[in-house]
Parts: sequence; structure tokens; C-alpha cells
Amino acid sequence: MNKDNEISELLDVYYKSWFKINDSYRVWAKKHNIQDTTLFTLYVINQSSSCCTQNKIRDKLSLPKQTVSLILSELEKKRYISRIVNPKDRRNKIVRFTKEGSQYANSILEKLKLSESEAFKNISEKQKKNMIENFRMLSDLLDKSLSK
Repeated sequence: MNKDNEISELLDVYYKSWFKINDSYRVWAKKHNIQDTTLFTLYVINQSSSCCTQNKIRDKLSLPKQTVSLILSELEKKRYISRIVNPKDRRNKIVRFTKEGSQYANSILEKLKLSESEAFKNISEKQKKNMIENFRMLSDLLDKSLSK
């Protein structure tokens, strides 16, 4: 087998794996009565220790502005978040959890973390390190190659 065919086959396996991981998150989220995009939005807000904005969510998740806006509107209707004008940049609003929202997000994200931890427990320490190192390397190399 020549090098081009070998790389092509590896890329096929890579895509299948990536799509399967994405689908696993989608199915998990659906079982918990939430969309995967909403799940990841909760994650980004939760991880943003100081200041979270719609733009930060959009950039982090590579979602369209309108999609993020709709997700935030739904979370706001449920009183899980509040949006206040950013005093440093009045064009952007700061997104924060309400007390109820924080409890909701923590309960969902904790369940997710338990499921992810269960999967990771089945991987040796060496495999985990290698996987993370390889993901970092691949993301850096793809960023470099795709930005040409």
C-alpha cells in the first residue's frame, strides 16, 4: 500500500471516530433532555471563571452567532442565566448563571464527567497520556496546515 492510500485510510478512521464521539455526546445529551450544543454551552459558561460572553461561547464552540443567541435565550427563559451589559465593552453582554442555573449546570456537567471518567478508567495511564499528547499535537498541526 502506498503512503497516500495509507494516509487516506487513516483519515477515514479518524473521521469515523470523530463522528462517533460527537454522536455519543449528542445521544447522551438527548437522554438528559438537552441538546449537545446547549450542553457544551453550559460547559463553556461553567469553565469561564471571570467573564463569559456570547462571543466567547461562539468562538470556543465554533457555532454561529444566531445559534448561540438562541441557546442563551432558552437558558434565560428557564432562568438559568442572566445577561448583563459588559461595562468594559457595552456591545457585549456578560453571561452568568443564576443560582438555579448553576445548580442545573453542575448537576448535568457532573453526570457528564462521571460518564467520561467511566470511559477513561478503561484506558491505561500510558494510553491516556499518549492520547492527550497526540490530540494536542494533531490540533496544533491541523491549525497550522489548515490556516495556510
